[in-house]
This record gives sequence, C-alpha cells and structure tokens, in this order.
Amino acid sequence: MLSMESRMKNYIKSVVALTFSWILVLVSFIPASASSFLTDKGYQLEQVVMMSRHNLRTPLSGKGSIAEKMTSHQWQQWSIQPGHLTLKGAINETAFGQYYRCYLEDEGFMPVDWVPQEGEISFYANSFQRTIATAKYFSSGMLPVANVQVVHTKGIDEPDPVFFFPLELDTPRLYELGVSYTEQNMPRYLTNGEAMLASFEKVMDFSHSEYAREKGIEHLDPRDVHFVLGGKNKNVPGFKGSWRDAYKATDALIMQYYEEPDNNKADWGTGLTKQDWKNIGDISTRGISMICENPALSLRYIHSLLEKMDSDLSNEDKRFSFFCGHDTNIIMLMTVLGAEDYHVPGAITDKAPIGCKIVLEKRRDKDGELYINPYIIYQSDRQIRHCEILDLNNPPLRYPIKLTGIEANEDGLYRYSDFKRLLQDIHAQYAYYTET
Repeated sequence: MLSMESRMKNYIKSVVALTFSWILVLVSFIPASASSFLTDKGYQLEQVVMMSRHNLRTPLSGKGSIAEKMTSHQWQQWSIQPGHLTLKGAINETAFGQYYRCYLEDEGFMPVDWVPQEGEISFYANSFQRTIATAKYFSSGMLPVANVQVVHTKGIDEPDPVFFFPLELDTPRLYELGVSYTEQNMPRYLTNGEAMLASFEKVMDFSHSEYAREKGIEHLDPRDVHFVLGGKNKNVPGFKGSWRDAYKATDALIMQYYEEPDNNKADWGTGLTKQDWKNIGDISTRGISMICENPALSLRYIHSLLEKMDSDLSNEDKRFSFFCGHDTNIIMLMTVLGAEDYHVPGAITDKAPIGCKIVLEKRRDKDGELYINPYIIYQSDRQIRHCEILDLNNPPLRYPIKLTGIEANEDGLYRYSDFKRLLQDIHAQYAYYTET
C-alpha cells in the first residue's frame, strides 16, 4: 500500500499534468495576432477602398448553348437561373465579410459592432442580381448590425455604365491603339494553347460531342483564332474560332468545378489533374485578357469606375468603400493602373479569381505621411470549394500589387501623393485618347 506521502505526490503530479493539458487546450483557442506588419511598423490604417468581383454564380449558358454542344456529358442541374449568385457563393461572401470584420477590428480600424455614421461607408454594385447580392452578403458579414444599404442605379439585370460600358474603340486614337495592341499581342495569349485545349477536350469528351460532329473535327486548334472588329461601326474588338468557343464553354465547367468539391463529380470521372484544371482556367483567363488587357479598351471602359474610386479615396469622411462588379472590371483596372504582370497562386483563374477584391488601403506613418497599400485579396480554390470559414487563423490569400509608374518604399507602400499623381496622369491620358 502506498504511503500518504506517495499518494500525495501522485495526486500532485496528476493535477499538474491535467492543468498543463488544459493550458494547452486553452492556448490552442487563443486567436493568433493578425495585425499586419504594417501596423506593427507604425503605418496606421485610415481608409479602405475595395473593388470586388462577384462571388460564385450559376453559368451564363443555357439550353442549346456552346457549352452543351461541346460535351457528350450532362451538365449538373442548377436550382436557380443563369447568372445568379449561388447559395455557396452567398456563404463564401458572408465568410469573406466576416474575415474583414475580424481583420479591421484587429487593425484598430473599427470597433466591435461598428455602426458607421452617415457618409462613413458606401456599398455600390452593378445592377445585376449576383453583384448586388455579393455586396449585400459581404456587408452582412463585415457589419452585421449596421443594416447597410447597397446602392445600384439601374433596374435588375440592366447594366450600369460605371461597371459595364460598351467595348467600343469610338475615337480615332483609341481605335489606333486598340487595334495595334491586339494584332501585336494575340499570339502571346495563345502560347501553350495545344496543352490547354487538350485538357478541355479530355474533360468534355469532345470528340463525341455534337459540336465535333457538326464541324467534322476531332480536335480544337488554337491557330484558327482570328481578330475581328464587329458592331454597327466595326469598332468592337473580338476574336473568333474554336478557341473562342472553348472559352465560352469553360464558364460552365469552371462554375461546376467550384460548386462541386468532389473532383470525380466535377470532372465527370475523367480523372483531371491539377494541371488540367489550371489549363482550363487559363483558357478562360486568356480569353478575357485578350480583350480586357487592351490598354485602349481598358481606359475607355474603366474610367468612370476609377473616377468614383478616386473620389472616395479623396473624401476624408469616407472610411470604407465597396464596389462590386465583374472580372472585366478587375483586369481592366489592373491594366489602367499599370500593374506589373501578375498570376495569383492557389486559383485556376489567376487574374481575377471568383470573389476577388482589389484593395487600396490608405495608411499614415508615424511622421504623418500618407501611403497607399494596394493588393488583391481572394479565397483560394480550396476555401471556395469547401466553404471554409475565414478568420484570422484561416485568412483569404493576399497578393501585393506592384505598380510600374511609381516607386514603392522598402515596405512595399506608395506615397499617397505619388499615387494621386498616377491617377491624374491616367485621367489626362483618358482625355487625350477620347478626344474626337
């Protein structure tokens, strides 16, 4: 039999062990500090202007579309109409907003349960269901007790020209710049096209499709792409060919990939690899980039939106601005700002991922100097497909924007005065190229 002293020693050991184990459990629930290194270095966050792409939507294609004709498989059935935000998109966007609430509170930018005063925030979306709904769900996650109003200026599904301007080269200077750029750069966008189309043909079972039978072909050829000018005045740039058709069909395929986290279901059991999915994403990205990276079109298309973002950035009373549009807005805004070529990791569409946001943070250093911190923030494919909860321990991915027209400091920030001068130069360039 153990002595009283021995039993006491064992008891103490067990208590210590149990206490230590509980300490470990409690420590595991303490959130990691996520205040950015910029805040730690004395750059206080004062203002945020954000341009967002809508979150996950249903495909734009319907019965009898190119997407249906280019595969022998049956597409998954959607419970809501084409082009609308899905339930999964709503969940993911709410999680994005909840993350930003945690982030901005941690940065000391806003208090818990912040209810902004009139004029301190704004949420403005293109007048489509998916863009209005994205802004609404983000605001619900970020400001759950504030009853935020999302502004849209047109009827539902009626394009707002701030976000959705006709792709016309409608002045002589825009026409000359736009046509020359496309003619010179089209081959660059088709690099590695054979591998991309091979992945597309694999998942679509293309050789057995109605499209292949009608065209009398077994394979798609990227070399048949050709530049065209359409529209009433023959000034709307575009391209035609099998690549264009594949680009249109990838919309449904990519949305199916994000909606269905089971790879065997998303690819109809065809065994696509990660590289195959990346190739398919590249078809979509390059298809839109052929048009949206054109500097003439970007300048014409995005200028009204950039003016509004510039105005909000200059408004000292406005603390947070949220704009919601499309992938076209993201790519064109990056083009006009003169961002270095970029390919974000963790997403098969690496120029404008689902739900991504261009963020302009205005920060003030210890000496009172203002800076701009520009970056893209987005949910990874894994986070989207599995509806992961976002927080300070599982944040969305962040990719810095590097601007070519002005110089960053050692912390990757741009002087606010330099950034404003860059915007002035863009406005002057717009006036020059749109002069008739």
